Amino acid sequence: MKKELDRSKASFKLDLIETANADPMLTPADFKLLSAYVAVMAWPSHRTWLAASLAMAKTGLSHGQFWKSRGRLLGDNSEKRAYLIAVRSGGKVATYKLINPWRDEAIEHVDAMTAYHREAERQKKAGKRATSSIQNMEGQEVNLSLHRMEGQKAPCPSRICSSVPPENSSYYPSVITPSKNGVRDEVSLSSNVVPFNRKDIA
Repeated sequence: MKKELDRSKASFKLDLIETANADPMLTPADFKLLSAYVAVMAWPSHRTWLAASLAMAKTGLSHGQFWKSRGRLLGDNSEKRAYLIAVRSGGKVATYKLINPWRDEAIEHVDAMTAYHREAERQKKAGKRATSSIQNMEGQEVNLSLHRMEGQKAPCPSRICSSVPPENSSYYPSVITPSKNGVRDEVSLSSNVVPFNRKDIA
């Protein structure tokens, strides 16, 4: 009998912690305080109590944080969702009862958020694949532009090389190689091509 009670107590605590952990209404401070109340819960009555000084020592919360978090655990939040019910007030330490009526809602919330994050991750990976595919296509286009065309003596990285009509090809050097000093060699140019730096032209 005792083992069954212990298992039930452990199961209730675990369910309550998992529910609260998934609850978007609770702050980290609220969760810490709830965990402290769960740690001293009596079973099977679900009753719990904590002096403010002990609660602050267990959680590291300030006096103001303790009162705010306890208020939210009592249902003072926008969803009116409570995890504590006042059983006995007054005196030095108030007594509360721990409840967990939101377990099914928490499970649905976790399922919905899991689907959301999976879809977000899928779209992120799809975006990366698309970007990588575009980059690969651009790389292939660059490689194709550098291939020698039929009848061309040397590769030319510009489209202008292939746009010169055959009858005018003698006016355009197929390859212009700069000299070591950075000035183009006149010998490599056709006879009718005048260098830009010549000043002795009438």
